[in-house]
Amino acid sequence: MDARSLLLSAETQAARVEGILLADPALAALWRMETSLLEAAASGGLEGERISTQAMVLCLTSGTAMDEDARAVEMALKVLTVIRRSGDPFGAPVAALRRIEAAAVPIGQTRDEGDRLEDAELPLVVEAGRAWSHVPILAGWRAAASYAFRSRRSSPVAERLVFMAVEGAARHLQGLSPDRRVDRDELDERAGGLLMPAAAVWIVPPSVSLTRTGFRVWSPMTGLASFLEAATRSLSHDLGHLGTLRHELARLTAMASSAHGRSRLGDLIAYLKAQPVISSAMVMDHLGVTRRTALSLIAELVDAGCLSNLTARSTSRFWALPSLAARMGHAGGAGAARRGVCAGREGLRANLKPSGQSDRLREERDEGQLDRIMAELDSAMSGVDDVVRRAGGPRTKVE
Repeated sequence: MDARSLLLSAETQAARVEGILLADPALAALWRMETSLLEAAASGGLEGERISTQAMVLCLTSGTAMDEDARAVEMALKVLTVIRRSGDPFGAPVAALRRIEAAAVPIGQTRDEGDRLEDAELPLVVEAGRAWSHVPILAGWRAAASYAFRSRRSSPVAERLVFMAVEGAARHLQGLSPDRRVDRDELDERAGGLLMPAAAVWIVPPSVSLTRTGFRVWSPMTGLASFLEAATRSLSHDLGHLGTLRHELARLTAMASSAHGRSRLGDLIAYLKAQPVISSAMVMDHLGVTRRTALSLIAELVDAGCLSNLTARSTSRFWALPSLAARMGHAGGAGAARRGVCAGREGLRANLKPSGQSDRLREERDEGQLDRIMAELDSAMSGVDDVVRRAGGPRTKVE
């Protein structure tokens, strides 16, 4: 299948996912909560970092991390903050991309100032995507390719965050998704942790797509076809998973309706819809109940199959909605996750270099070469423009 067909397939699947999410805000919030966690962990995995989603969740909810994961988890948390609040790349490109760059710098390292883009270059990165905003996936890809070229592939993590920010911004620009930007400072974001809702409106998580059914290298300047194939397959999985999430929300609603008297079960269920990972301490604090009451309410939901224990231990326990627990690889307990996720990452380390390291650009930056790269992308997409416009109605191309 050629790149044009792959792009149309990916955009069609993305439109289906987006339509379902727009029709059900509660479902959208839960899906983006889950997917943002998985994307942050998978992004670290693409760079060869040993990280488990469980360790990241425990750090978010309790402020602690497993020793061997501490550095990688801290990095993932920085990335997670930007995934959930991508900023406004079209309206404030410098601020949005500088925030992305800050989140993408590995813990304990400083960025080489020689590869740091000038403020004047950042709007050019965004404009490379804006020209194709009526095809959001391609808009994000072009922006990521422009950033990759200009930065000499110094940060594949930043490239993927640029993709997500521009893809989501393009959907909003075309009126496909509501504007949910929220102004919060960095301190507030860190304090919010897992409770911080996703204000971004992206649909295609690149790292999840590339690692969901195997391992594909992230390469925004040469790997478009491979990425589109992986994204289409991942979006197909999400379409099925949204049905599972909807079922879980319906089951929680039914449980809330069955609560009677002075039971706080309904309050706990309302909390779970916004916060799918909880501990007894979190329930005590949010509901203002005793530990005994919190554990009793949690046990009621566990017995009904509405919650799963993430930690598989008798103390310092955490519970999550079954869908999230399964996607994190913890359906069989914490040990299964570490064997399945982290051990798999270790296997990759022996055979693959972190994404982008094997194909860093060695040439001097030159606008003519970048123009040729973008022209090749546009040529590959010839014909898609007219098809998308006919399908989407009288949209005008943003210059």
